[in-house]
Amino acid sequence: MGKSFWIGAIAVAALFFWGVQYVVSPNSGEVEFQKMLEAMKQVKSFRGTYVGSTASTQHSERLWEVDCNRGVVHKQSKELQIGTDSKEVTEDQFYVGSDQLYTPSSDGSWQKSKYQSAVYSAAWYCDNIAQGTVRDLLPDARALLRSATFAKGDKKTVHGVRCRDWNFTNHSRNSGQQGSICIGLDDHLPYEMIVENTGQYSYSDFNRLQFDAPKAVLQAVSSTGGSN
Repeated sequence: MGKSFWIGAIAVAALFFWGVQYVVSPNSGEVEFQKMLEAMKQVKSFRGTYVGSTASTQHSERLWEVDCNRGVVHKQSKELQIGTDSKEVTEDQFYVGSDQLYTPSSDGSWQKSKYQSAVYSAAWYCDNIAQGTVRDLLPDARALLRSATFAKGDKKTVHGVRCRDWNFTNHSRNSGQQGSICIGLDDHLPYEMIVENTGQYSYSDFNRLQFDAPKAVLQAVSSTGGSN
């Protein structure tokens, strides 16, 4: 066998080894995002924020506090809507159990809404988190694993936790979105997500969040058993 054969064989072997390492390396994005998905299924409470803009808003701020141990989800939003008469729209809502929604009235008290359904209830959110089928509160790891490519970024500290940025490009037909998620080095949970031309998400207090709620909400939590 000639020298050229052995050079070619070595080159093929090297490419094969590189391909195997890319697939099974614990540092690959696919593996890390799978770990993030499994870690998020264990989340019982956390706080999330968002600051950015959308097609219909000039500026948007959101806060969500989730406590699946008590079966309550608190959501706040403030948006400056774009239009001929720009206006600021705010919402403050507490979701309790499987079908209760509380909103503030003009006199400062909290009233139970007549229109809440089982979809987008506190129980619905918590069930989806436990199954890894998140709905708008946490990064959608399943969708990214289906259609995104990943690149390792730098380490940094977010909310006092060391995490590593993973850059992603979503190649789904209706997306093409790019961004990054900083995933905890030890717990594999997401602590920050930045989406190009959209905004910045931040997550904290995983499985140790405690937040106050109005008296009417706490009474509703107590009546539902306070757990999902």
